Amino acid sequence: MPSIDDNNGNQRKGPRRRVGRTVVRLDAAALFERLNLLNRSQNWLAGEVGVSPAYMSMLVNGGRSPSGRIRRRMQKALGVTNSKELFKTEEKHERP
Repeated sequence: MPSIDDNNGNQRKGPRRRVGRTVVRLDAAALFERLNLLNRSQNWLAGEVGVSPAYMSMLVNGGRSPSGRIRRRMQKALGVTNSKELFKTEEKHERP
């Protein structure tokens, strides 16, 4: 495993962390607008996507970021072709 220097000149072992990364979040307002249009519920969507209602709730509330696979399944279930209609991206800055 590679050694990593921290800001104090000390070395530690472990994986290197990315300083900045892109995180994709579900746009809850757009989701509920689409669900209302289809006359469907959040629990229905969870079943269609293949996740638990609790996990779907975490996605809606921003506690989790959906994987690419989950995003594609959501788009298919909701009949959305452009991912930007349901998801927004944000830059996440982490300390090394």
